[in-house]
Amino acid sequence: MKMTNRAKNFLRLSAAALALAAVPATVSAQDTASEPEEAGNFDQIIVTSKRIEQNVYEAPVAVTVFDPEALDARNADSVIDIGKYVPNLTVTNFGAGNPSSQFPSIRGIGFQDHLIVIDPTVGVYVDGVYLGRQIGQNLGLANIARLEVLRGPQGTLFGRNSIGGAINIVTSQPGDEEVARFNGQIGTRGRIAGDAYVNTRLSDTLAASFSIGIDRRNGLGDFLNIPNPEARVGELQDISGRASIKWTPTDRLSIQLTADGNEGDNGQNPFTTTIVVPPGGCTPEQIADLFGPFAVACAGGLDPITSQSADPFDSNSGQADLARATNAAYGFSAIVDYELNDNLALKFIGSYRFSEYEGGLDDDGAELDFLSFPEIGEAEQYSFELQLSGKSGIFDYVGGLYYFNEEGFNFQEPTTFNGFGDGLFEQTQETTSYAIFANLGAQVTEDLRLAGGIRYTDDSKDATANLGFAPPFGGSADFSEVTWEVSATYALNDLLNVYGTIARGYQSGQFPARPFGGAATFFATDPVIATNYEAGIKGEPFEWLQMSLAGFYTNYTSFPAQVSSIGPGGFITVTDDAGDLRSIGVEWEGNVRLGAFSLNTSVGFIDSEFRNVEPGSSLTNGDRAALTPRWTVAIGPQVAFSTGGGTVTARADYSYRGDLEGQPNNSPTAFIASRDLVGFNISYEPDDAPWTLSAYGKNIFDERYVQAALDVGPYILNILANDASEFGVKFSYEIGGK
Repeated sequence: MKMTNRAKNFLRLSAAALALAAVPATVSAQDTASEPEEAGNFDQIIVTSKRIEQNVYEAPVAVTVFDPEALDARNADSVIDIGKYVPNLTVTNFGAGNPSSQFPSIRGIGFQDHLIVIDPTVGVYVDGVYLGRQIGQNLGLANIARLEVLRGPQGTLFGRNSIGGAINIVTSQPGDEEVARFNGQIGTRGRIAGDAYVNTRLSDTLAASFSIGIDRRNGLGDFLNIPNPEARVGELQDISGRASIKWTPTDRLSIQLTADGNEGDNGQNPFTTTIVVPPGGCTPEQIADLFGPFAVACAGGLDPITSQSADPFDSNSGQADLARATNAAYGFSAIVDYELNDNLALKFIGSYRFSEYEGGLDDDGAELDFLSFPEIGEAEQYSFELQLSGKSGIFDYVGGLYYFNEEGFNFQEPTTFNGFGDGLFEQTQETTSYAIFANLGAQVTEDLRLAGGIRYTDDSKDATANLGFAPPFGGSADFSEVTWEVSATYALNDLLNVYGTIARGYQSGQFPARPFGGAATFFATDPVIATNYEAGIKGEPFEWLQMSLAGFYTNYTSFPAQVSSIGPGGFITVTDDAGDLRSIGVEWEGNVRLGAFSLNTSVGFIDSEFRNVEPGSSLTNGDRAALTPRWTVAIGPQVAFSTGGGTVTARADYSYRGDLEGQPNNSPTAFIASRDLVGFNISYEPDDAPWTLSAYGKNIFDERYVQAALDVGPYILNILANDASEFGVKFSYEIGGK
């Protein structure tokens, strides 16, 4: 069933009215808490957004917090789903046609490229471990204690490549609870999912936790010209597991070892290709540079054509090797906590991670082999962090040393460009990063807290490129930068705080992706410097309202805008030095609670545009940042009522993401229309039994939408969201626990 325009407009107006009624804000918890201790009418939420435990009301940062119950109520299965509910957050999965890619963009800052030379602008952390790659790893949301989305540059404590913000995932710790939990899910689109989680104490000093999960969902379309394809378009299959053991030989020492892994076997992401014919056809020079259907179309022999079938989620591709997309990742980490005394502690975090993927796109989208790019990629990383934290009088502090090393590659063979087959494309990069950081807080008075932090980072990169038709070439680059942050938080009362923050973030320069211009173009961009000014208020102004409101102004210098085009050797990603990117906006979230009724709301507005654009850039002053809708809205009413023998909880969720640009040069053919998504969750929990049964619906009006777009020149790529209506039931059984 399709949503009518009238229904969409009604939902948008309802969203705005409910948001104003709730007076929401940018920093709040969603629904429930991480800790049982109460603060007014709402549970207290403890976060580690500043690497120390503190009440979310006291943290001088825009952060949204989800606990497992909040994620389950929203039917959120992955980080992509989180992008529907957080203000000024958008998540896409463009990379190599592989649905395992998850690229967040916060406040206008984000890349949708996956190649090894492109670093993400939003850092993703799991238990303090930075994930250098966001393709090949399925960032599932099982076995977590909470998920924090920090908005704005995190240049001191999170540091590495977090100029847009950070997603901090904190898992449940061994020994925190004695519980065994089993979840199952069956739904339309062939959805079959299940997971098991056990957390227990083996002895007075030893605890362990273990989880395993499987998830399968059918695709949205068929490969019409591939006999017996290995997968359907958009098909998903994933298995994941995590095991952790924690040894606490004394009250002051704990050692935790963790291993995790996942493996996906998927179908290619749905996409369409449209061949562009300029009015009146092409010039002779343009025709001379093109071949096959592009030349025929440009010569005026065809109207503007598309390679898509009657159903855009079907594929006309004839490339059987691109129908299937796989991913795998595994990692090991060790965390050692040692309290030197009651006021001083050491913490060590060491990790190793490996990820790989296989995929690619058949850009022509047709049976002929005219544009196809089969691809594999790998990344291997080590990271080590040593922290010293403590308290002394009115002061608290945390400081440390950090080391990160990553090696990886992307490889395409045989590529086919403009009908010429057996092409080759390969890029490699090794990155080494060192950092030293410190943060000091002072409780100056009972109501006033001041804090400041500083970080020095030194990065080096060595990259190579092999394009097949010329000798391989390479380059090296070194960067270093000092970043800092100062903040003040003032308690208006026990449950309401105001804060102000000035923060400076940094991202190292990057070598160009797809450097078909040759060795002369293979040099790193300048580093990006982000300066953010932010003020907000958060807490409980009324006993029925939990809220936060923030306004921000951020300036990014030497921002590397990625623009796609066709060059003499193939598909080129031009990294323009676009000058400055300025973002100004307001974010708010709120949680109203009136007895058994609650209402979550979030609204974000951002005006993000390029200024002082450098001569020769494909951008112009005033261009909007890519993947950045001006308006983001989410509304979630929920009600619970007793049936005599149990409790029924009913929830609906509405998410709106406004129009956005697919490319930073605001090409009109890469424009992406707004989208409205609606879901529901109705659960029953008996009073005297440890199980819960839920009925759910995701995208119930079956909104089909474009999530990313590229204007390559002679053709347009539209990456479609692998998201369609889904209805089903979920069952959960728990032994122990609450």
